[in-house]
Amino acid sequence: MWTDQITASRDATWGIHIKPLDSEAALLQAGTPCAALVDHLAVIRLSGPDAADFLQGQVTCDINQLAPGQGLLGAHCNLKGRAQATFICGRQGDDLLLLLPRDQQQPTIDALGKFAMFSKVDISAAQELLVLGFTAGDDLTTSADRVGDIVGAECFHIPHLGWLALIPEGSARLALELLSTRRIPVVGDNAWRLNRIRLGIAQIYQAQTEQWIPQELNYDLIEGVNFKKGCYKGQEIVARIHYRGQTKVRTFALEVRGGGPLAIGAKITGAGGQGTVLEVARVSETTFNVLSTLKIEDAENGDLRLNSNDEAKIRVLPLPYAIT
Repeated sequence: MWTDQITASRDATWGIHIKPLDSEAALLQAGTPCAALVDHLAVIRLSGPDAADFLQGQVTCDINQLAPGQGLLGAHCNLKGRAQATFICGRQGDDLLLLLPRDQQQPTIDALGKFAMFSKVDISAAQELLVLGFTAGDDLTTSADRVGDIVGAECFHIPHLGWLALIPEGSARLALELLSTRRIPVVGDNAWRLNRIRLGIAQIYQAQTEQWIPQELNYDLIEGVNFKKGCYKGQEIVARIHYRGQTKVRTFALEVRGGGPLAIGAKITGAGGQGTVLEVARVSETTFNVLSTLKIEDAENGDLRLNSNDEAKIRVLPLPYAIT
């Protein structure tokens, strides 16, 4: 945990933060390049001679396209094509690493393990790795590489998201010193969630497993689904929906003002139906950014209501990619 390496506050809802929550959010709002200590993400390691072939037959992204220094977004689905987990995948030597919410770590190990008995692959929790995210700015490319070179971290560039570094726990203090030397502000979990919301990159937690197909999470729009890679668990249904153009629900970024404390799982209603909040980040005491599933026509109409508070004002935020 990063809290073993740096003096930080831990909020039951928003995770760790180094500065006051609203101050960290303001840095993101201003577009200030930051390094985020991401304590709510954990790492799974897949090792062994069959690791790549095994994972290729399990997930939506094309593991064969994964080059050193690059990462991929992806989903692990059930046989009905509904996402059991979403993740970021990278390489460390011959091993594959999956980054995903901490409460998804063990359930995903268990789910993958059910199909691994006939493959030479070991699936385990990589407890020794800490997740460091870089939020914006071209100069952070150099910073990520510099951190990786000095502390032995694995650095990945993920399309649509940017840079992540996996820091060996024993090198965490040195990494923090390097960030201080380069005068890069350090923020925590809430700021990282705010960054993902503004980029339109959803992640699902254990309470929402097997509820959404990858297209409803926009993973086909952010290179998280490869429709040419061949078979994987749930592929038939995911592909059928894609080629028939049947995606009526998408994930949208929203600003919610005056709604009081918000939680994942909250419901937002439009004229055509009800959506579910997938991710929440605090901007201020009365303002939150969220990612929520919605029918496309409801997001376009913009007449949205927070079920728990009719007085809340909701507006759709722009995303860096087109919803189709």
